[in-house]
Amino acid sequence: MRVSFSQTQKNDPELRSGVKIPYSPGKRSTSKLLWWSILALVFTPLIVLLWNIFIDWIFVSSPGIISMDSFAITAPENGFIKEVYAKKGLDADPGFVAMKLVREPSPELIDQIALMKAERDSLSSALNSPAKFPLISTRLVDQNIEFYRKEAVTVRRLMEQGAATRAELNLAESNLRSAMAERESILSVRADDTAEKNTRSRLDYYNRSIEYLESLKGSSFEVVIKRAGRIQSIEAFPGQSVNAGDDLLWIADPRTAKVIVYVAPENFEKIKIDSEVKVVLPGKSKGIKAVVEEMPTTSQSTPGGLGSRMLVSPRSIRVYLTLKQPLPEERIVDGLPVKVEWGLRSFF
Repeated sequence: MRVSFSQTQKNDPELRSGVKIPYSPGKRSTSKLLWWSILALVFTPLIVLLWNIFIDWIFVSSPGIISMDSFAITAPENGFIKEVYAKKGLDADPGFVAMKLVREPSPELIDQIALMKAERDSLSSALNSPAKFPLISTRLVDQNIEFYRKEAVTVRRLMEQGAATRAELNLAESNLRSAMAERESILSVRADDTAEKNTRSRLDYYNRSIEYLESLKGSSFEVVIKRAGRIQSIEAFPGQSVNAGDDLLWIADPRTAKVIVYVAPENFEKIKIDSEVKVVLPGKSKGIKAVVEEMPTTSQSTPGGLGSRMLVSPRSIRVYLTLKQPLPEERIVDGLPVKVEWGLRSFF
């Protein structure tokens, strides 16, 4: 048998058994542009991550926050909030009225009014029965003196906080002097004074005192801001009951803005007094100059949320920076995260 491996006819893919087969023109299922777009979409995050790691390896940077001195405005007396005029984020000047607070009558005030009314009623009954004038006693007047003395101290404190006026303080001190004068008049009854005259004098005093004490039951005062600042938060709302010392609102002073930066221990050599750094704000490419104001004394856990946990050391050194340039007004936000650049890393 003879086997031949020679090709007897031309292999033409468009011919089959001598019949021409009409193929359509060749066409790629996916264009080159779409293919490269898919590659870019897949590998761009990896490239960005590698670039950031490379930059952080070459340049030293640390996370930080903007910090401002803040203080609380507290309730000077027990009561409830009647009106709130303050708004969050408002820059308030000294003298700004933030709230109006209605004073809650103290049990001591209620008891004092009840005692004075009872004494007044007793004196009124005595006028209708001249033969039974009550004995002269200074016990209730002494209680009044002590109450008015406390009230004068309270009003003075409220005035120092901006919640009371000079006229209110003058009235409180006037009532204290009146009570002391009443006590002196009781102790120095003249021989020619009749019992009826003394009773009417005391009755007049009690009526005036009761009227003043009754006015304190529903009195209100204004909560005034004495130091300029930006209102950070409002802790009370209209109708809320508050006790003396409760926080009503918190205020921060933008003039005290500084940067707290958390430096990784391996970058400690970068911390030097008066060394200049660049503070990069969110949404800003241009940095703000700052300097180290003092050497650090505290190490702590790095606060969460400041950058990637993979790139930020879990333990850091807290450093305070003083800004050499003013912050943009819209970036003066207490707690705003920033990035602090220290310069090139030293490899030797």
